[in-house]
This record gives sequence, C-alpha cells and structure tokens, in this order.
Amino acid sequence: MIFLKGYLYFNLSFYINFKIFSLKEMRRVLKPDGAVVGSLLGGNTLMELRHCFYLAEMERKGGLSPHASPLAKASDIAGLMQGAGFNLPTIDVDTITIGYPDFFSLMEHIKNMGENTAAFNRQLNVGKETFLAAASIYEKLYAMEDGTIPATFQVIYFIGWTPHDSQPKACKRGSGTAKIGSLNS
Repeated sequence: MIFLKGYLYFNLSFYINFKIFSLKEMRRVLKPDGAVVGSLLGGNTLMELRHCFYLAEMERKGGLSPHASPLAKASDIAGLMQGAGFNLPTIDVDTITIGYPDFFSLMEHIKNMGENTAAFNRQLNVGKETFLAAASIYEKLYAMEDGTIPATFQVIYFIGWTPHDSQPKACKRGSGTAKIGSLNS
C-alpha cells in the first residue's frame, strides 16, 4: 500500500478479505477529496482451472472442495465503496488470457505467486488422481491450437474519492430543462 499526498494506492491478492471495514479505515485516513486507487483479481479469474477442478473432484471424489478463494465481482466493489462512504466510485475491468504450456506449469506459477487458496474449508491434500483428472479435463476442454492452455485473469481497477464540497453533486430531481428525447436531435 502506498500513501502519497492524500492518495492511497494498493493492489489486493486472492486471499485478502476485502471487507467494508478496510475501506472505511482507508477513507478515515485520507484527507477530504483524497482518492483510493486499487486493483484486485475479479470473479472470472482462473475460471477454466476452477471448472476443471470441480469436474475432476465430482468424478473422482463425488463432491467439491474450494480450490480458489472467493473472488469479488465489479458490482461488489462498487457497492462496498459506496457503503464505505466514497464518492464518485469508478470501476473498470480488464480480462487477460495467458497461454501456459501445460496444466502443471500453470499450477507451479500459481504456487510461486503465493496464490494458493486461503479458504478455511479447503481440502489440504487434493490427491494425485484429482490433479491428473483436472489436467486431462483442462487439456480436453480448453487446449488451444498451438497446444497451450489458456488461463484467464480478470483485473478489477477502482477509484473512489473521500467526500468534499468541491465534488460534483446530483441536481435536484425535476430540475432538468431538456427532455431526454430532444438530446438526440
């Protein structure tokens, strides 16, 4: 986290418990008209991997165990920011797809990033059979023409401002002077 001249910049990892309390604390330390700018991985991150693990576990074990920490949607972040009292929240989303040579290279990359699941109810030992089944399903369902497998990362960027009198305010309801239909002509 970087705090610089009334602005707070940060990036969140998979396992950060992004609660409204954290945002309220950020808002508290910022001066009026200060901004919080951040990014985090969103709900569609590693959707292929999660899908393959679900299918492999259903096939091998007859049930499911979380293999990725819960991830937020863009609409969740906007609501949390408004609930924490930030004005003018703005959200943007990028989807990035990276090709990996195989399933095990992807898993090693995730492990080296330190992004293993932090879910309390996770299964500590997935098992060799489940990993092999997930790898096979991944290749069968998602392999690209060049032999690589895709891994999707959804990045949610957001900015919000602490309240200040200089910020734009909504006009009083009914105070408009033009009709919506006349704006097109």
